[in-house]
Amino acid sequence: MKVPALLVLPGWDDDGKQQFDALSAQLAPDGWVCRRGRIPDASWPAQQRAEVSRSSSLHAVLEDYMDLAAVRGIARSRFGVLGFSYGGYMATFLAAAKPVRFLALRSPALYPDAGWEDPKESLDKPTLRAYRSQLLGPAQNRSLWCCARFRGDVLLIDSEQDEIIPHPVIASYEQSFRSARSVTRYTLAGADHALTAPAAQREYHDVLVGWLNGLLR
Repeated sequence: MKVPALLVLPGWDDDGKQQFDALSAQLAPDGWVCRRGRIPDASWPAQQRAEVSRSSSLHAVLEDYMDLAAVRGIARSRFGVLGFSYGGYMATFLAAAKPVRFLALRSPALYPDAGWEDPKESLDKPTLRAYRSQLLGPAQNRSLWCCARFRGDVLLIDSEQDEIIPHPVIASYEQSFRSARSVTRYTLAGADHALTAPAAQREYHDVLVGWLNGLLR
C-alpha cells in the first residue's frame, strides 16, 4: 500500500528543526514520510540568505517536491504540503504548480507581487507592514490567486498574538480559498508567531496531526 507524504516548508527565520523532528515522529506511526524543504532558515550563512529571491525559493521547493514524490511507495494522491510564514507563502505557488491534496498553512506571510526576482531580504519592511494591513483578494496578489485555484483540503492556522503576521493577512487567505474541497480554520489562543511556548507547539502539532490523519480515513 502506498503511503502519504508531507513536504514541510519552514519560515525564513525558522530554527525549528527540533519541531520538525517532533512532528515527523508523531506522523510516522501512521505511515507519513516527511521532508523539510530548502528554504533559508536561521542556520544558513548570512551571505547565502542575502542572495535568495522568491523566484529562487520556488525553484528550490519545486525540486524538493519532485524529490519527495519520486520516493518509492509515495502516493501522489495523498501528498500534503505544510508551510509556515514565508514557507506558507511559497506553499501556495507550489500547490498551484504540482498535484497537492492537503495544504496546511500556519501564519502564512504575504508579499506584494513586485520584486519577485529581488533578494527577499532587500524588501522594504515598512512597505511590507503597510501591505499586510490590507484585506486583499486573488485579483490583487498572485499567492491569493493560487489559493483561489486550489481544489484540495486546507488547514489554516494562525496565532492570536502574532506580532509578524497581522489578522488581515489570515483573512485574505481564508476568503481566497474559493474552490477548496474543505477549509478548516484554527486559532492558537495566546500564541505568538514563533510558538515560543511549548504548550502552543504541542497544541499546533496535535491539531495538524489530527487533521492530516482524519483526511486519510
